Amino acid sequence: MKNDYLEHQLRDSGCIELRHQCGARWVSGLFDNLHALRLTIADLSGKGNLYTSINAPRLVQATNDMGSAALRDSDIGHYTRIVFDFDPIRPIGQPSTNGELSLALAARNNFVQAMRAVSWPMPATAMSGNGAHAMFRCLVPATPDFREMLSTLYRGLQAEFSTEQVLFDPTVRNPARIWRLYGSINRKGDPTAERPHRQAQIIIPDRWSSLDTQMVERLANRYEQQAKQHKETANARVQTPVRFGSHGDYRTLNVTAWFSSHQAYKRSLGKGRHAVRCPWVAEHSDNDTPTGTSTIVWDADPGLWPNFHCSHAHCAGRKIRDVMAIWPDADMYCASPWASDQKK
Repeated sequence: MKNDYLEHQLRDSGCIELRHQCGARWVSGLFDNLHALRLTIADLSGKGNLYTSINAPRLVQATNDMGSAALRDSDIGHYTRIVFDFDPIRPIGQPSTNGELSLALAARNNFVQAMRAVSWPMPATAMSGNGAHAMFRCLVPATPDFREMLSTLYRGLQAEFSTEQVLFDPTVRNPARIWRLYGSINRKGDPTAERPHRQAQIIIPDRWSSLDTQMVERLANRYEQQAKQHKETANARVQTPVRFGSHGDYRTLNVTAWFSSHQAYKRSLGKGRHAVRCPWVAEHSDNDTPTGTSTIVWDADPGLWPNFHCSHAHCAGRKIRDVMAIWPDADMYCASPWASDQKK
């Protein structure tokens, strides 16, 4: 499987960057000779992690050994692969369990089925060792317009295909992206019996057809229109809030509309739970992500207020009252005025 993959990659891209990571040390080499590439892989495969470039560079000098500079986005002339990555949620830096990996593979298969339904060709399907991949062939100039189109596409796919268990990675669209070398061992994290290191694998269709750019454009345009409609709906909610005097009954607080008005709503998690951006995100020690679920609000149970929780240590003990203290417009999103028997 590894050799077939490399043959396809070299034929489509003309030159491949091989990148080897061992501890904190990274080294790269540029290859246009398949035999030299395979010999170098065999020499390096006993330790660390191996990756390759996935797109076609502009004119570069292949040395067919290690010691070259790593490719940058500006070095890439054409996209030859459009790739999608499904990563199971798990402890940071650890391999996935068999159960977590199965969830990622199922999410990837659901995605492939959905893409086939809109006439995309069958992709190569792969397992990275910890997650699942789908890889489409293409030949598209790496222009700013196409990169922007991919940005719109990946944002839309992220919203549609990320789940509570599996994240769709929207960051793998840059031209100089390196990718797990199929056939190599994924040695990310310390292995255990439950979380083992695995060999990355790929299945290439017998007829691996190229993806038409118009298919990408149609889907990106659909997601762009959906994003515009969502923004217009959110703006309309903000402009016409339900308000009854200066003191709302917080048992009737529309907490999702309130967070949306502060551009802090992400998505529903089901069962009355919603992922949101923490009002104190600037004080967190790590970055928030569009799919992160470290901060959650709950719809109000009968007779009670909505609830708020942020799992960051800096926000320990903060509740919905604390949010109201820094966002004093919660009254505007209550369906009823205040009553003296409110409970929290």
